[in-house]
Amino acid sequence: MLPFLEEETNGCKNPFSYNEGHDVPLLLSSPHSGRYYPPSFLEQTRLSPFELQKMEDRFVDDLLSATLQGGISLLKVLFPRSFCDVNRDWRELDARMFTPPLDEKELLSSQRVMAGYGVIPRCTAPGQGIYHHTLPAEAVEQRLSKYWAPFHRKLHETLECLRLQFGYVILFDVHSMPPLQQSCPCDIVLGNLHGQSCSPILINYVQQAFEKRGYKVRQNNPYAGGFITQYYGAPSSHVHALQIEISRALYLNQATLAPNRHYENFKSDLTALLLEIADWLGNEAGRCGF
Repeated sequence: MLPFLEEETNGCKNPFSYNEGHDVPLLLSSPHSGRYYPPSFLEQTRLSPFELQKMEDRFVDDLLSATLQGGISLLKVLFPRSFCDVNRDWRELDARMFTPPLDEKELLSSQRVMAGYGVIPRCTAPGQGIYHHTLPAEAVEQRLSKYWAPFHRKLHETLECLRLQFGYVILFDVHSMPPLQQSCPCDIVLGNLHGQSCSPILINYVQQAFEKRGYKVRQNNPYAGGFITQYYGAPSSHVHALQIEISRALYLNQATLAPNRHYENFKSDLTALLLEIADWLGNEAGRCGF
């Protein structure tokens, strides 16, 4: 089994990896592609590693990795979404998962929590419970303080540094999604909370960049944006956040969870597209008023 992480900071294992770019005000985030499973977590779960892997945004971090040559920054989570989901508010917790139960007055109730997909998920899919039994209440503080919080501190710090350097910053929060219904096929869903988290100029440019490469794109349907997009997107403060959902059918064998025969072609397309967007930002941002 691979160790959870190779890097250590002050004796604590680092829960994320960050590659700094200096050339453009663009940060890529991959919050759900972590593949390093803590041994203690594997001892608690009733599911096989393969079942847990189905919850990952499998290999999204690798799909983004070639953009580093273009000076684009990349921040990726290294632990799995099934262990702790950084694309949730820290208060989105299911009180019943813990012994003793948590005080519900301090928590946020949401449809995601009720379905089992809070910041500490209860399920990987409907009917697929993760744990043999309830977790000790101290697991909440441990996972939030050692995994959730360090990622968000780094994300906030990086966005602020880029905004101060360039006068504005763009965040692409990148995910994968199951293939949408064949009656209305779609390869990419772009979400900006229906105009709240980024400029319409930005989302429309990204849509056109995908479409000119032959991909079918929707905006805000069925994914308008998650916690990261909502919390960090603030166009009036020159911080633009766009969620990008990629159909897994474009690059993944969904039966084996291995890269499919289109993987390298799609990675090449995505890399060229993101580098094109970075170049556009460098040349046109002043006119766009970001």
